[in-house]
Amino acid sequence: MANYDNQDLTSQVLELRQQGLSDNLIVQELTRKGISMQAAQAAVNQADMPPPPGGSYGTMPTMPEESMSRSQPRQASSEESNIYERIEEITEGMIDEKWDELIAEVKKIIDWKEKIETKQNQINNDIQKLKDDFKVLHQGVLGKLEDYDTRMQDVGTELKAVGKVFKDVIPEFVENVKELRDIKEHLKG
Repeated sequence: MANYDNQDLTSQVLELRQQGLSDNLIVQELTRKGISMQAAQAAVNQADMPPPPGGSYGTMPTMPEESMSRSQPRQASSEESNIYERIEEITEGMIDEKWDELIAEVKKIIDWKEKIETKQNQINNDIQKLKDDFKVLHQGVLGKLEDYDTRMQDVGTELKAVGKVFKDVIPEFVENVKELRDIKEHLKG
């Protein structure tokens, strides 16, 4: 476990807050550096309090400004790059996870699309078969109608012929019936 005093931890918390990190990310970053969870949370809580009258946190005396300005940029830049690397790793992990979910959903959509296209092709084939069957049926019905028409024309022609025959035969038949009546009456009388 790393050895930090309260002032160092509180200063780090304040620096990380200035960089825009939330308290949860700050605690995670500090624990990743080997600081206990309790110490990290205590440092976050300490940073929430106003500084003591002496102007500093913790019990250690402050370093002269010149020596602080020399050592702090190195610490800050390495800590800063570590934090940014960590944020980048977390972000990449989240993006990869969401990307995998998106790919899975897109695959589902592609599978659904292929199923629908297959069904659509089957329906199109069935409709085409029905059209062909209807054409055959239509031609069959038309053929039968033509046969009936031809037969009816033949029947009409035969009826006309029978009508002509009756026209010629009936007057003669009527005359023969009259003659038979006359003969019958003559034989009676």
